Parts: sequence; C-alpha cells; structure tokens
Amino acid sequence: IGFAAACEAQKLAEAAGIDLQKLGRVVRHSDAQSGGPGAIMARDDTKPLQPDHFLYDMFVHTRGLAEKDLGLALGLGQATGVDLPLAEIALRDLAAGLGVPHTTSTVKE
Repeated sequence: IGFAAACEAQKLAEAAGIDLQKLGRVVRHSDAQSGGPGAIMARDDTKPLQPDHFLYDMFVHTRGLAEKDLGLALGLGQATGVDLPLAEIALRDLAAGLGVPHTTSTVKE
C-alpha cells in the first residue's frame, strides 16, 4: 500500500508541476527524521487509545497533521483533475488506525 500511495503522490505532484526527483528527496529526508510510517508501530494492540495513554497526545498530533495534509492533497487533486482514492481512504481511516478520534472539520461522513 505504501508504494501505491507513493505512486499516487507522484501523479499528483507531476500534475501540479512539481519535480519528482525533488519530491523524492524531501520525502526520504522526512522519513529519515520521523521514522516514516513504521514509527507508529509502537503499540501492544489496535484498540482505541485512552487519553491517558503515553502515545495518545503524539498520535492526536500525528492525526491532525495527516488530516490537514490529506485535505490539502485532495483539494489539489480536485484542482488538477487527479483522482486520489488512497488519500480518500487514508483520510477516512487514519484516525481509527491510530486509535484516536477524527478532527471534526476534516472528515466527510
């Protein structure tokens, strides 16, 4: 899924006139700093986190940034005519996967 999402991101970037080599360098640098998507695999189970869990605040922050970024990407996809089915799924499902609630302003039910 990660590779398919990267391909989807490249299609969007290309449609927006972004140099794909530069995008790749930025993404790889970001992954090196953050640990990439695997960095969230620090839990003992996949149940919703309680607010007093040591990961809760970090995952709420991660969810907020991701939902903001996904919303912006989907807006750019609409503007450039690029279909982003994986971004739509990610926006819908990320919070539950992290075990935290959605922000109320970013998710269409």
